[in-house]
Amino acid sequence: MIRSNSGRSSLIRIALLISMYFPPEPGGGAMTAFNRASILHKIGYSVFVLCGFPSYPAGKVSEEKYKGKFFYVEKIDKFTLIRLRLLPLASKGYLRRFILFINFNLLTLLWMPKILRISAKTEIVYALAPIMFSSLIGYFYSKITRAFFIYEVSAFWPEELVALKNNVYFLLLFFGKIFAKISYALPDMLIVISNFAAKYIANNYHPKVQIYTMPIGVDPARYPSRTKESSRKELIQKNILPPELENKFIVLYAGVITKVTKVINLIYAADKLKKSQNNIAFMIIGEGEEKESIEQFKSDNMINNLYLLPFQDAKLVPYIISAADVCVVPLSPEPIYETTIPTKFFDYLACNKPQIGICGGELEELINDNKIGLTVKDGEIDKLVDVLLSLSNSPSMVDSMIVNSRELISNFTLDRLSFNFKRALKREILIRNTGIEK
Repeated sequence: MIRSNSGRSSLIRIALLISMYFPPEPGGGAMTAFNRASILHKIGYSVFVLCGFPSYPAGKVSEEKYKGKFFYVEKIDKFTLIRLRLLPLASKGYLRRFILFINFNLLTLLWMPKILRISAKTEIVYALAPIMFSSLIGYFYSKITRAFFIYEVSAFWPEELVALKNNVYFLLLFFGKIFAKISYALPDMLIVISNFAAKYIANNYHPKVQIYTMPIGVDPARYPSRTKESSRKELIQKNILPPELENKFIVLYAGVITKVTKVINLIYAADKLKKSQNNIAFMIIGEGEEKESIEQFKSDNMINNLYLLPFQDAKLVPYIISAADVCVVPLSPEPIYETTIPTKFFDYLACNKPQIGICGGELEELINDNKIGLTVKDGEIDKLVDVLLSLSNSPSMVDSMIVNSRELISNFTLDRLSFNFKRALKREILIRNTGIEK
């Protein structure tokens, strides 16, 4: 029994969310964790988040309050964060990221006694990938606390090691799939972010527990309605956008810049349009291992319609998306990414922006079936250029996509997802406790 602030005894339901990333870190992993914490809070849990110090993607902890600390507890918004200091490595390349994942998981074991004292009597342990070791850690915590264990597979390892394609890759893939099968057998409930992902796990790993689809979603309240014109003026006044962009047709990508995100497609399109279409400007905001090569390509080819900016403060994201005419969601053409719907898709949707998907799979279907944008495949640069020209020359087409986006967003709000999740969770807890299905 835990006492409430009023002094009366009341049972507080505790959920422990395990995620290496959490805001203020940028990127999809941090935002997914924040949304999951919000959903747990909405259905009545006091949420403790076990995460790293904010250092993604550069590997540097810059805030003064963390200086000299290896373990830090803080209250942010509605959540209690239990932060662990990771190795000072940039999240760059598969090897470094793998080391960071292992580092985080080992620290969660090392600090486990202290963490369990802070999070008290945990009822739910919710572990987020990016790799299957998260399932093992979540399982340990759930067994010790006798909590209900939920494992979310938001990224597929080892399948996403597709970039290596060498003897080490095939060895990792073989043993990784064995471990992945074990990781899917540990939880009481499996969560994935798309229907394609649910089918992939069911067909390839055959877990005994139920698989539920819960998209990453978005809180529309974080994106109050802003006009394109007012957003641009605000960003220009803050010296974030150059004044020459005020009247351009802006094509935006905001996110990490890696081999997987295939931002290079936009660079090639910008190169093709740099002389003939002075009204179209490309804005890429983010960091990542491929940014340096993109900067070099821009310089070598004198691409003057391409603007590269670093990650911006989260408070400015609604302004930045609202300032764009269209937004781009590019993904690797590898089949495993057909199961992915990135966080940025929902951010763009919340701002009612038409989207260009350089993708396949479920994301392609979402965009085309709901008429909220257009899609091309990776490497189809001429087709991408044609799509951009069509949108820039057809305000009515853009307007119809804006209307369709406003209608679609209701399917992905955190309130809607919370309602569905609460119903599924209640069912699964009943099955675990009684063995009776309803």
